[in-house]
Amino acid sequence: MKPVIVCIAKKEHDYIEEFVKYHLALGFQYIYLYDNEDTPTYENLLIKYKDNLKVIHLPFNNYHVGVQFIALDDFVKNYLFTTDITHVAHIDIDEFIVLKRHANICDFINEYIVGDCQGIGMNWRHFGSSGKTEQTNEPLTSRFTMCSQYGDHHIKTLFNKDKFLRFGGCHHVLFSDGYYTKSTNNTISDSPFNDNIDLSVIQLNHYKCKTLPEFKYIRTRQRADIIGDIHENVDESFRMWDINEVEDLVACNFYKNISN
Repeated sequence: MKPVIVCIAKKEHDYIEEFVKYHLALGFQYIYLYDNEDTPTYENLLIKYKDNLKVIHLPFNNYHVGVQFIALDDFVKNYLFTTDITHVAHIDIDEFIVLKRHANICDFINEYIVGDCQGIGMNWRHFGSSGKTEQTNEPLTSRFTMCSQYGDHHIKTLFNKDKFLRFGGCHHVLFSDGYYTKSTNNTISDSPFNDNIDLSVIQLNHYKCKTLPEFKYIRTRQRADIIGDIHENVDESFRMWDINEVEDLVACNFYKNISN
């Protein structure tokens, strides 16, 4: 089994090594990283992970569709069916896969991606600022442990490539007839959303806002999934995503364990 991650990065210099180290330790064997910086950046920054990492430079965002879709098309064309990949998760650098009942991602796959279930929709759980106001050098997973009490209905999909037809967007995939994306409570989801949320087995920690200065910095880049600039009240957006209802230490403890 060879599960991999495909992702795209821009202005993620401060967070990307933690993302790579975390997910390799979780059991993903390889990461395909599309470097959306104008000047190639992440290959040198992540040189010590080169045996488990492929960096593809894909600059700018002036394509006919959002650059994220260009990256996914390139991944499907050049890597998905030309390598020994078995399973794929397409996630962003501010998203961390968290396992609640399994030691690694292969154990999870063996239990849940079976039969007519060829993909698992991982619901977001939004993590807020935890009351912090300035960036520090602590790991992301340690700095931000306060989150929403319940999950968000948005999903990202971990899937088996054997029945894969195409990406339906940034969040979900389409399979051959008779095969589905499900949640861990066996709810079928054929869209980017799943309202029957189960966070007891797997969740996708979404560190969207971090601190206000970090949020403002990351919002200076263009969106990867659309063309052109977005116009928003950044302070208002931060307040909307700064959710700190309960504490969740699973990712924090996992990263501390692999870093010792």
